[in-house]
Amino acid sequence: MVVLVNRAYKFRMYPNVEQIELINKTIGCARLVYNIMLSKKKDNSKLSKLDMIKEIPNLYNEYPYVSKKKFLM
Repeated sequence: MVVLVNRAYKFRMYPNVEQIELINKTIGCARLVYNIMLSKKKDNSKLSKLDMIKEIPNLYNEYPYVSKKKFLM
């Protein structure tokens, strides 16, 4: 007989100011990409996951206010 035990661990983080800024930039970029892809998916329901992944490098050209540096952070 196999008994599976689920355990949860909680970790507390105390980031400094630079780390907080980097975390916020990363979350902001992820949110931006998600929202852009969501709107593209709503416009074209036949767009597959692979097609959306291939679209990501083109976002730099479509949205000039977003720099590559922000996407890569």
